[in-house]
Amino acid sequence: MALTRPLRLKSEIAKLKAEGSSSALPIARVWVDAGVFHLDQSYDYLIPDNLASLISIGIRIQVPFHGREVEAIVLSREIRSESPVLKPISKVISTQSVATKESLDLIASAAQRWAAHPFDIIRSAIPPRVASVDKEQWSGSDTEKVKSKAQRRYLHIPPVVNRFDYLASTIERLTKNGSTLVIVPDTRSVQRLLARIPQAIVLDSALERSERYRNFLKSRYGTSQIVIGTRSAVFAPIVDLSSLIVLDEGSELNYEVRSPGWNVRDVAILRAMKSDLNLTFVGYSPSSEVARLIENKWIEFSSAKSRVDVSAFPQSHGELIPSRLVSEIRKAMSSGPILFLAPRKGYAQAIVCAKCKNVALCECGGKLLKRSSQSLLECTICAKAHAEWRCTWCQGSTPYLMGRGSDRFAYEIGAAFPGLHIVQSTAEMLVESFEESKGLVIATPGAIPQTHNGYSLVVVLEAERFFMQADIRAHERARELFFSTAALASQAGRVALVMSIDHPIIGALSAWKPSLISQRELRERLEVSLPPFTRAVTLDISNSESQSLLRGLRKSQEEGRLPESTQLLGPTQLKGEIDRIVALTPLIDGEALIGLLHEFQRRRSSSKKALATIRIDPYSLSR
Repeated sequence: MALTRPLRLKSEIAKLKAEGSSSALPIARVWVDAGVFHLDQSYDYLIPDNLASLISIGIRIQVPFHGREVEAIVLSREIRSESPVLKPISKVISTQSVATKESLDLIASAAQRWAAHPFDIIRSAIPPRVASVDKEQWSGSDTEKVKSKAQRRYLHIPPVVNRFDYLASTIERLTKNGSTLVIVPDTRSVQRLLARIPQAIVLDSALERSERYRNFLKSRYGTSQIVIGTRSAVFAPIVDLSSLIVLDEGSELNYEVRSPGWNVRDVAILRAMKSDLNLTFVGYSPSSEVARLIENKWIEFSSAKSRVDVSAFPQSHGELIPSRLVSEIRKAMSSGPILFLAPRKGYAQAIVCAKCKNVALCECGGKLLKRSSQSLLECTICAKAHAEWRCTWCQGSTPYLMGRGSDRFAYEIGAAFPGLHIVQSTAEMLVESFEESKGLVIATPGAIPQTHNGYSLVVVLEAERFFMQADIRAHERARELFFSTAALASQAGRVALVMSIDHPIIGALSAWKPSLISQRELRERLEVSLPPFTRAVTLDISNSESQSLLRGLRKSQEEGRLPESTQLLGPTQLKGEIDRIVALTPLIDGEALIGLLHEFQRRRSSSKKALATIRIDPYSLSR
């Protein structure tokens, strides 16, 4: 028996007629957060009379878009629009302006430079709204900064001087008219600088959400202020900004991890050029990009004329501390603490058979490691412990420790110098400062404790290993690390490098001139057409599409849409089912390459295909 269904009345929804506007500037031009890559242009909306007094540049609003309500940000107010039919703005999300015309222009330029949707940049540049903070009293005026001849400099930090004392004095010297924005690599650096400039405003993603948004609005509406922040703060809308200072511009922490992968250095250069700002880079050794600009006289290099006592101690038989260096360490013990810089953490990162030298492997195929002197051999993949290990090739039972880390170094150094207090500092067990007048400190890069009067001796263990990493930034990263570590020696302290005596870093450190190495590296990169003389792009895409993408790029090259000078490398397989293609082209042709890739992404988006992962001028081409 069929069931009787209840009757339903048909209904019709009548569309409301769009409201008119009596405002002199009735049109709002906006960017819409549609979540769709190819809809990255601006759109016009009608401003209803009841919202006219609230709509201005940088206001967050809600608008109807393709049948749903989405967030948008106001770019400008206009008299007329070329669009024949305009929808009205639904509501104002926040009455606080979170952007200025200058910061929106910078976001637009960054989106073009990194082939991105503007909201991909906005998500980094503008923190999420907090309603309770919005309700607080905020007021200010768009005060123009005092115009003066802008300077572009790289300040080379001298040895012995604490880098944050030097940076604080630099900020005080440069902050005369208008506001100053300072970008540092991480939260630790923010806190150390804030201890010296307590009146500064902090913009750091590590802050609580409400505090971060409150500080953002303070910097937006205040004048004649000092703002300290990490990488996203480079977009901060500061109306009277006159100086922009970047510490350690070559640090990997200054590269945005999320798409589109912009970096602080290039955004700072864009902003300085567009807004005529004083731009100052502060560091121990410039990146290859800045080194090229220094060589071209676009950036002035202010050198720190100093000399450092540097000696090399080569290893004879693979020993950790050469015999000649042992006597130097004993001499320095009475003068103050001694720093040992280890290239890696842990105890032993690789194990081989002492008899046949085959690599020790687990049944699952993973390599074995040893975490401490008392621990068993352990698999890096399945974490299985091997109490009675035997070599699968020769049945030898004696493991040989390779790839020694800071824990193993501490064990060996402790055995060589018994009775001395030893402190270890790594990213997991960070020691901020070493207060004792004597003792040994063993640290990994980025985890070196501060001391009041410096170290009597700075020893870099297995120094050549720092230059042996596979990526293109290895030498650049090692050079900056050696200079920053050598700077921690006391006034009468020495630097000892466990490496060959003919390595060029020794002379560069002694003369305190990174250019002695960087200039040679630039010549080598120019000869093989590598960054910074080329625009580099990595394209990561499914391996089922990589070959067709490569063919399409080559066809575009033949048709003249892609610069003929572009060099295409790959595809090479990454993790999983992803391939990578690398495109290199001279800087003069960079815009044409980026424009083509931007259009490629738009077409994939409009066809509802998964976007390729594109990184323009990434930190590394290999990872």
